[in-house]
Amino acid sequence: MNTKEYNTQLQTVLDSSRYATLIQNLGTQLNDRKDRFDKSDIIEQSIEIYTNGRLKWVDDIGRDHHDAETGYDLEFKYIADGLFTAKRKNPKKVVKVKLKNSLGEHKGTTIKDPADYYMIGQQDAIAIISWEEIKNFLIAVPDGIEAHIPFDELTFTFKPTDINVTKEVLVDYKQIKADAQRKLIESI
Repeated sequence: MNTKEYNTQLQTVLDSSRYATLIQNLGTQLNDRKDRFDKSDIIEQSIEIYTNGRLKWVDDIGRDHHDAETGYDLEFKYIADGLFTAKRKNPKKVVKVKLKNSLGEHKGTTIKDPADYYMIGQQDAIAIISWEEIKNFLIAVPDGIEAHIPFDELTFTFKPTDINVTKEVLVDYKQIKADAQRKLIESI
Protein backbone atom coordinates (compact mmCIF):
# COMPACT_ATOMS: atom_id res chain seq x y z
CA MET A 1 0.00 0.00 0.00
CA ASN A 2 1.41 3.41 -0.87
CA THR A 3 1.52 6.40 1.46
CA LYS A 4 -1.52 8.15 -0.02
CA GLU A 5 -3.67 5.00 0.27
CA TYR A 6 -2.52 4.40 3.82
CA ASN A 7 -3.13 8.03 4.73
CA THR A 8 -6.70 7.76 3.45
CA GLN A 9 -7.28 4.93 5.93
CA LEU A 10 -5.76 6.95 8.78
CA GLN A 11 -7.93 9.96 7.96
CA THR A 12 -11.04 7.85 8.55
CA VAL A 13 -9.96 6.68 12.02
CA LEU A 14 -8.01 9.59 13.55
CA ASP A 15 -10.06 12.09 15.54
CA SER A 16 -7.95 15.08 14.57
CA SER A 17 -10.03 17.63 16.49
CA ARG A 18 -9.55 15.75 19.78
CA TYR A 19 -5.80 15.53 19.11
CA ALA A 20 -5.56 19.29 18.43
CA THR A 21 -7.71 20.07 21.47
CA LEU A 22 -5.43 17.97 23.70
CA ILE A 23 -2.28 19.63 22.40
CA GLN A 24 -3.76 23.12 22.78
CA ASN A 25 -4.85 22.41 26.34
CA LEU A 26 -1.46 21.00 27.33
CA GLY A 27 0.10 24.17 25.97
CA THR A 28 3.67 24.74 27.10
CA GLN A 29 3.32 23.28 30.60
CA LEU A 30 5.37 20.16 29.69
CA ASN A 31 8.24 21.86 27.90
CA ASP A 32 10.64 21.77 30.85
CA ARG A 33 13.49 19.26 30.74
CA LYS A 34 11.96 16.95 33.36
CA ASP A 35 8.54 16.95 31.69
CA ARG A 36 9.42 16.20 28.07
CA PHE A 37 9.16 12.41 28.43
CA ASP A 38 5.70 12.77 29.95
CA LYS A 39 4.71 15.07 27.09
CA SER A 40 5.81 12.58 24.44
CA ASP A 41 4.06 9.71 26.27
CA ILE A 42 0.82 11.67 26.47
CA ILE A 43 0.91 12.70 22.80
CA GLU A 44 1.83 9.20 21.61
CA GLN A 45 -0.87 7.56 23.77
CA SER A 46 -3.40 10.03 22.42
CA ILE A 47 -2.82 8.62 18.93
CA GLU A 48 -3.89 5.17 20.16
CA ILE A 49 -6.97 6.58 21.87
CA TYR A 50 -7.93 8.94 19.04
CA THR A 51 -7.69 6.10 16.47
CA ASN A 52 -9.92 3.88 18.65
CA GLY A 53 -6.99 1.53 19.29
CA ARG A 54 -6.04 0.92 15.67
CA LEU A 55 -2.60 2.50 16.16
CA LYS A 56 -1.58 0.66 19.32
CA TRP A 57 1.00 2.51 21.42
CA VAL A 58 4.00 0.18 21.79
CA ASP A 59 6.66 2.69 22.89
CA ASP A 60 9.46 0.60 21.42
CA ILE A 61 12.87 1.61 20.06
CA GLY A 62 12.35 3.23 16.66
CA ARG A 63 8.60 2.74 16.68
CA ASP A 64 5.86 4.19 18.79
CA HIS A 65 2.77 2.58 17.26
CA HIS A 66 1.71 -0.67 15.63
CA ASP A 67 -1.22 -0.63 13.22
CA ALA A 68 -3.47 -3.48 14.35
CA GLU A 69 -5.10 -3.70 10.92
CA THR A 70 -2.18 -3.45 8.47
CA GLY A 71 0.72 -4.60 10.66
CA TYR A 72 2.69 -1.44 9.88
CA ASP A 73 4.95 0.06 12.53
CA LEU A 74 5.01 3.84 12.91
CA GLU A 75 7.41 6.22 14.62
CA PHE A 76 5.79 9.44 15.88
CA LYS A 77 7.73 12.71 15.96
CA TYR A 78 6.24 15.84 17.50
CA ILE A 79 7.69 19.25 16.66
CA ALA A 80 5.86 22.38 17.80
CA ASP A 81 5.25 24.50 14.69
CA GLY A 82 7.44 22.09 12.73
CA LEU A 83 5.11 21.72 9.73
CA PHE A 84 3.43 25.13 9.56
CA THR A 85 4.46 28.52 10.94
CA ALA A 86 2.93 29.49 14.27
CA LYS A 87 1.02 32.63 13.35
CA ARG A 88 0.10 32.54 9.69
CA LYS A 89 0.10 28.73 9.36
CA ASN A 90 2.25 28.92 6.23
CA PRO A 91 3.87 25.62 5.21
CA LYS A 92 7.54 25.21 6.08
CA LYS A 93 9.69 24.79 2.95
CA VAL A 94 11.66 22.02 4.62
CA VAL A 95 10.47 20.02 7.63
CA LYS A 96 13.39 19.07 9.88
CA VAL A 97 12.88 16.04 12.09
CA LYS A 98 15.36 14.32 14.38
CA LEU A 99 14.93 10.60 13.73
CA LYS A 100 17.73 9.26 15.87
CA ASN A 101 19.81 10.63 18.72
CA SER A 102 23.32 9.21 19.00
CA LEU A 103 24.15 11.15 22.18
CA GLY A 104 26.97 13.17 20.65
CA GLU A 105 28.53 10.47 18.54
CA HIS A 106 28.44 10.90 14.75
CA LYS A 107 27.42 7.57 13.18
CA GLY A 108 26.34 8.44 9.62
CA THR A 109 22.80 8.01 8.32
CA THR A 110 22.15 4.31 8.84
CA ILE A 111 18.99 3.45 10.73
CA LYS A 112 18.80 -0.21 11.66
CA ASP A 113 15.29 -1.67 11.51
CA PRO A 114 13.40 1.51 10.58
CA ALA A 115 9.65 1.90 11.05
CA ASP A 116 7.40 1.45 8.02
CA TYR A 117 6.01 4.97 8.36
CA TYR A 118 6.96 8.14 10.16
CA MET A 119 4.15 10.29 11.54
CA ILE A 120 5.10 13.92 12.12
CA GLY A 121 2.84 16.04 14.27
CA GLN A 122 2.54 19.57 15.49
CA GLN A 123 -0.23 21.26 17.49
CA ASP A 124 -2.78 21.28 14.67
CA ALA A 125 -1.45 19.03 11.90
CA ILE A 126 -0.15 15.52 11.28
CA ALA A 127 1.64 14.22 8.20
CA ILE A 128 3.01 10.81 7.29
CA ILE A 129 5.85 9.63 5.11
CA SER A 130 7.05 6.10 4.44
CA TRP A 131 10.54 4.86 5.21
CA GLU A 132 11.11 4.42 1.47
CA GLU A 133 10.34 8.11 0.98
CA ILE A 134 12.06 9.57 4.04
CA LYS A 135 15.34 7.68 3.63
CA ASN A 136 16.18 9.95 0.67
CA PHE A 137 16.27 12.97 3.01
CA LEU A 138 18.50 11.72 5.84
CA ILE A 139 21.26 14.02 7.06
CA ALA A 140 24.01 13.16 9.55
CA VAL A 141 24.25 15.74 12.33
CA PRO A 142 26.80 15.75 15.19
CA ASP A 143 24.41 14.11 17.65
CA GLY A 144 22.34 11.85 15.41
CA ILE A 145 20.31 11.63 12.23
CA GLU A 146 17.81 14.15 10.95
CA ALA A 147 15.48 14.08 7.99
CA HIS A 148 15.20 17.34 6.04
CA ILE A 149 11.98 16.70 4.15
CA PRO A 150 10.67 19.02 1.44
CA PHE A 151 7.13 19.99 2.47
CA ASP A 152 5.62 18.62 -0.76
CA GLU A 153 6.96 15.13 0.02
CA LEU A 154 4.69 14.81 3.07
CA THR A 155 1.18 13.38 2.96
CA PHE A 156 -1.12 15.17 5.38
CA THR A 157 -3.61 13.34 7.53
CA PHE A 158 -4.88 16.78 8.51
CA LYS A 159 -3.79 20.41 8.30
CA PRO A 160 -4.66 23.41 10.49
CA THR A 161 -7.47 24.38 8.11
CA ASP A 162 -9.10 20.94 8.48
CA ILE A 163 -9.81 21.00 12.21
CA ASN A 164 -11.64 22.81 14.95
CA VAL A 165 -10.42 22.88 18.52
CA THR A 166 -13.68 22.04 20.21
CA LYS A 167 -13.24 23.17 23.80
CA GLU A 168 -10.82 24.51 26.29
CA VAL A 169 -10.21 22.43 29.37
CA LEU A 170 -8.00 23.75 32.12
CA VAL A 171 -5.48 20.97 32.64
CA ASP A 172 -2.77 21.26 35.28
CA TYR A 173 -0.79 18.15 34.43
CA LYS A 174 1.99 18.87 36.91
CA GLN A 175 -0.50 19.04 39.79
CA ILE A 176 -2.22 15.83 38.64
CA LYS A 177 1.17 14.10 38.50
CA ALA A 178 2.25 15.44 41.92
CA ASP A 179 -1.06 14.25 43.43
CA ALA A 180 -0.58 10.77 41.92
CA GLN A 181 2.98 10.56 43.23
CA ARG A 182 1.91 11.64 46.70
CA LYS A 183 -0.94 9.11 46.68
CA LEU A 184 1.53 6.35 45.79
CA ILE A 185 3.96 7.41 48.53
CA GLU A 186 1.22 7.60 51.13
CA SER A 187 -0.14 4.16 50.15
CA ILE A 188 3.03 2.43 51.35
